[in-house]
Amino acid sequence: MRRIVKRKMLQLLTTLQEAHSKSLTYLYKNEYEKVNDIFAGCQECALSIGDTIESFEDNQEDIIKSLEEYCEFLFKVCIDLKEKEYQESKHIKETLDSYIGEIYSKIEKNIKVILKVVFLPYKASMWTSLESIWRAAEEDEECEAKVVVIPYYTLDSTGNKKELCYERALFPDDIPIVNYDEYSLEKEQPDIVFIHNPYDGTNNVTRVPEQYYSYNIKPYTEQLVYSPYGMMGYYSPKKGAFMSYMSAVHVADKILVQSEKVKQIYIEHGNERNKIVALGSPKVDAIVKAFNQPKTYPEGWQEKLSGKKVFLLNTHLSYFIRWYNHQQKYNKERNYAEWYHEQVFDYLLNMEGCALIWRPHPLLKATLESRELYSTLEFVQKCEKQILDSKNGVLDKQGDYTVSFQLSDAFITTYSSMIAEYMISGKPIYIYQRRLNEVNCRRSPINYMNNYYKARRGEENQFPKFVQMVLDGEDPLYKDRMEDVHRAFNNLEGTIGKNIYERLKKE
Repeated sequence: MRRIVKRKMLQLLTTLQEAHSKSLTYLYKNEYEKVNDIFAGCQECALSIGDTIESFEDNQEDIIKSLEEYCEFLFKVCIDLKEKEYQESKHIKETLDSYIGEIYSKIEKNIKVILKVVFLPYKASMWTSLESIWRAAEEDEECEAKVVVIPYYTLDSTGNKKELCYERALFPDDIPIVNYDEYSLEKEQPDIVFIHNPYDGTNNVTRVPEQYYSYNIKPYTEQLVYSPYGMMGYYSPKKGAFMSYMSAVHVADKILVQSEKVKQIYIEHGNERNKIVALGSPKVDAIVKAFNQPKTYPEGWQEKLSGKKVFLLNTHLSYFIRWYNHQQKYNKERNYAEWYHEQVFDYLLNMEGCALIWRPHPLLKATLESRELYSTLEFVQKCEKQILDSKNGVLDKQGDYTVSFQLSDAFITTYSSMIAEYMISGKPIYIYQRRLNEVNCRRSPINYMNNYYKARRGEENQFPKFVQMVLDGEDPLYKDRMEDVHRAFNNLEGTIGKNIYERLKKE
């Protein structure tokens, strides 16, 4: 039986007890017609509960029998009510309450509920923020868990919808996905809905259809749960934490965060304490799971990567755009983002014993095209060709980025939420930017200071030294970095999703 149906039945039983109390008032006044009307309504209500149980459940004769006995007692009271002495009125209520109490206990104990849960991801690369919760729900015999991948639009430079995208094919093969046009929130009325899109109509790069905005989902569920698609790493109080005040954060009934420190940041940004669940990020489970499995190479990767030290290069969505704007504003001769990628590509693709996985943001090319940054788009396409034509480079277009996490030996990136995730692996990270404010780093959810950095202006670039360090199997910051990882993530056992699901189910 659906949880909502069982709960409504229990609420009706409570209402019956309230009706008993009301009838007692009329009994004291000898207003027997009003008592008869109340008891007739009680009988109808009890019969309705019995019909509901029989339509959903088998082998609940004991509850049905108790309901029948309750109705028989009501009928008997209605027949001979005028002959009852005044002092018996209280006894009538006590007997009726006793019947209802017994029925309530039997329904509570014997009728098992099915929790109806739906997950609404839209980006395959963000599925790790929900996957381990779904797997816990899927394993629960008392839960009907469905994954409904929803579409999204890419937007042009003016914010108009450009193209409808649907990434169902990029999700893992073992996930039974329901087509979004075959699932109706209004009809299904799920108990819990999980989302990882916080933006509603405010995202300037992609946008889900309006019916999937958080405030349009909320009326059809008892609990809307937002699980952030990214982790919070560096935090500057002056800049704030934009993910903590997005539209869905305010609408959601529950917000899942990676730690108590992040919970406090959300509270400081005006979110209610009791909405925030700080049991950890399901993304941690995905990383732990990847590193506990044997290496699995996507098609064409093994011959390029095997036997080499593999570097994973992450390109953030806004990185090229930011440096393009910087170049135009200051009339610079060269786009720094292009220079940085050229250096990494040329160095690693020509270095003996090295291999490169490049994972540009999945929407990078579409975004550059929508902004009409054609020269930058041409550069990205040139990089793609260079890595595909190489003997030791692969282009990662997969939905699941944890595959690249597992196969790589080191990470190269600019500032990104992926730094916090990759730090869990214990592998070295080179941040191709200057160091952040050390005070802020130490009070952030995770300390980025225990990673390797590009040198300050005028100093020798540290990148070649980092590459050699990885080739030599050295990592001087490893111990300090892992101590901070264990401080930042109190659950590295791969059980965060299960703990979250059990907590929400219990509530």
